[in-house]
Amino acid sequence: AKLRRDIAAGRVHQLLDFLSEGEVSALLEQAGKLREGGAFAASGLSNTNRGKDQNFGEADRTVCPLPWWKDSIIGNHEAAGDVNGGQSMQGDEGGSESAAAQSRIVVSQKLQDLRALLSKELNRPTMANSDAETMAHECYFSRSTEGSTLARHMDERHEETKGSRGWLLPSRRSVSWLIYLSEPDWDLARNGGALRSFPQRAVKTNLAEVEVGSHSGNLQVGWLVVEKEGLSESIPVFLDSWHKVVTESGETEPHCILYVVSDQTNELEYITQPWLSERLQGMSISDFLKIIAETESRLYSQTNLFVDENLARDFRLLEDRTLWEAGEKSSGSEVVDIPPLRGSLVMFDSVSTPHEVGLVKEGTRTALAGWFHEATQTFPDGFYDEN
Repeated sequence: AKLRRDIAAGRVHQLLDFLSEGEVSALLEQAGKLREGGAFAASGLSNTNRGKDQNFGEADRTVCPLPWWKDSIIGNHEAAGDVNGGQSMQGDEGGSESAAAQSRIVVSQKLQDLRALLSKELNRPTMANSDAETMAHECYFSRSTEGSTLARHMDERHEETKGSRGWLLPSRRSVSWLIYLSEPDWDLARNGGALRSFPQRAVKTNLAEVEVGSHSGNLQVGWLVVEKEGLSESIPVFLDSWHKVVTESGETEPHCILYVVSDQTNELEYITQPWLSERLQGMSISDFLKIIAETESRLYSQTNLFVDENLARDFRLLEDRTLWEAGEKSSGSEVVDIPPLRGSLVMFDSVSTPHEVGLVKEGTRTALAGWFHEATQTFPDGFYDEN
């Protein structure tokens, strides 16, 4: 129950001792072999303005895809027993019968059991799909040494906000997860490397019925942060890309529209007028919404997009990079630091949870990490049918 409550509210859920010491050691053995073979590569946060020239360096982590991940997804757990992961490495016998090999097989089984559990508990049925052509579940080793850090970011966002890259892939990231393989007795004050998340302090929604992140396939793009007597309540804002509009000529068109879900009736409450994305003339939807919200929230300002100036005033982007780059946190949010404790598992919703990794001061912060995917929203059947 706590697992679903945490993820439904946009918080990180941590489970201690998810892996035994033997299982951690077995994964570290494989990570070491892969690193010796040159399989790890530097990987920070990509800057799309740089294209392929990302200039990753010492401040970035190094990563390596888990060699037996595709086998694990389809239930071929025995592949995890090969320390080389199917890769040929000179001077190693593989040791498929060793205790370490058996431990990795157990890890493979645990990961797929976890995927099945999350699919059921979070009511995300397509997450259980194991077809690599339609569901691109991801998994990799991550290794961060002294001086490494990872800036605040989101793991997934609404397809409409991706521009030309939106609506292209059959699946999207749904749940982010990490299993920490860090050195024993990791201490945040001495070692650093915290997973820092920025959840909203008080989420106002019926979490038994409505989760943050996604509603009826429509992904979250913002919050309404309502201030009352020094306290704030945050209501998730969802973007429907296919809101049906009948034009003056009688044609049916899909428009974008923002809405919230009433915590009393679970009914949709639209907070903007419908709009067409192609009329933004190259401006990103995030920039468009932020600029219009700031403009229409001003006293005596005429509202053309938001239903009224109060909604414009209370609207906050879920992913506000300008705010983040200034080192600030979003209205209504709080800072929660989670230590990368050896053997522990952390999970969170990929759409709704801003997060970063603090500076590694000492030691090596290692993790097995990934994303369980679910199906990308598709154009609604019968959209153009007559009512």
